[in-house]
Parts: sequence; structure tokens; C-alpha cells
Amino acid sequence: MVKKIKLRSGLEVEFDEQAPKTLFEIIISEILIPKYKENKDWNLTLNIILEEMNEVITEYQLSPKLKLGLLNQVEEHLDKDIEELTGCDKIEILFLDMDDYVEDIEKLICAGKNKIQLRTDMANLVYPLTIFELGELFIYLGKRAFLK
Repeated sequence: MVKKIKLRSGLEVEFDEQAPKTLFEIIISEILIPKYKENKDWNLTLNIILEEMNEVITEYQLSPKLKLGLLNQVEEHLDKDIEELTGCDKIEILFLDMDDYVEDIEKLICAGKNKIQLRTDMANLVYPLTIFELGELFIYLGKRAFLK
């Protein structure tokens, strides 16, 4: 079923629940990219598009899983046009302070703490990260460990 959806910007979009990719692409091109150009804050920009998606989901009584679909579509763009937009590679976009995290992890491991304290300190370090960010952190660490 195709619905007309109106974004907060006033833009009307035809939305097909079976093929939501069009909505995602419009949110990326009309909201994410311009907002990132404006504020240069990746986390804020992601929050803006997630808030937009929350509004659409609430207003039109759609599946909350659309947020995940939107994030997956953003991830597809990270290696292409968003990378070109920012001049950064994917990992730098997601974590401008990635090296700080790696340095903190290294300090924790080298501190000689017992396993219980190390686990607790590591948990506290990564607690504020989203699942998406944790995934990128593991990929980054894996590449550093295995591709040397």
C-alpha cells in the first residue's frame, strides 16, 4: 500500500511499506547530507534523521523497524557519497575520536588489572556507544589486529 507522507520540511513523499528505500534515500539526500554540511556533527545529524523517522513512524503508524532500515541505508552511503562529502573515511565519520578509544582500551589492558576490574572498566568505557558504533569499533580493532 502506497501512502503520501509529509516530512517536517514540508516535502511530500510517496511511501510504499514493501519498498521503503525511496523514503530512506530522500531522508538521506534532503535531510542528512544538508544537515551534516551545516553542522559538521555526525552524531547530531544521525539523531536528526532518527528523530525525523520517529515522527514519521508515530504520525503514520508505521513499523519502528524502519529506523533500522534507515540506518542500514545510511551505512550503504558511508563508503560513497557521505565519505566524499566529509573528506573522511567511514570510521572517521563515525568516530572522530576513534584513536582515543583505542588508546583508552590499550591503557586499560596494559594497566595490569585483574579480569573482573578490566571487564568493569571496559564496560564503563564502551557503555555510551550505540550498537552501530560498537560494531564499527570492533571492525576497526579487528582490522588493526589482523591486517598488520
